[in-house]
Amino acid sequence: MKTEDKDKLKTKEPQPSPPNDDTLEIAQDELLEAVRQKQESERKAAEYLDRLKRVQAEMENVQKIARRQVQEVTSQASERLIAKLLPSLDALQQAVNVVTSGNSLLPNETAVGLRMLQKQLTEVLQSEGLEEIAAVGKALDPDLHEVVSYVETDEKSENIVLEEIQRGYTMNGKVIRPSLVVVSKAPKKTDPTQAASV
Repeated sequence: MKTEDKDKLKTKEPQPSPPNDDTLEIAQDELLEAVRQKQESERKAAEYLDRLKRVQAEMENVQKIARRQVQEVTSQASERLIAKLLPSLDALQQAVNVVTSGNSLLPNETAVGLRMLQKQLTEVLQSEGLEEIAAVGKALDPDLHEVVSYVETDEKSENIVLEEIQRGYTMNGKVIRPSLVVVSKAPKKTDPTQAASV
């Protein structure tokens, strides 16, 4: 093939046809629809963002109100407990004044006063839900009792609380301080052959 023929073939490649009016109108309609959809999407996105910001602000306000209410309830409960404890504090102050004034009381009178003060204080704390943990004579309960020592004995079965070193308490069913206790333990068996050899 001649070079001229090749050049003619190259120039005769199909040329895009000029757009007609229908094609332009369809393209314009599609472009307008795409612009409209974009604007609608942006409007919805702005609306959702605004709603999200409002919900977030409302949540922050609810949290602030809840914190304030918890503080108020806690403060009121503390005030109520302290008001109940004030008579015991007054009685304790009177006892200190009597002891430091030089007036000598008989030991029995002092013991009676202290027992009354203890009873008064115990009643206040029990009214708030405090309960003593039963210990002496009870089976060892690791949830309620903390062992400080063991005593070997034949008189009680093993793991029975023999002595309470410090009283334990529960409050509203929850252990707030376990009892410190001394617990029974079976005596060690001595080997008769060892005892004879000594």
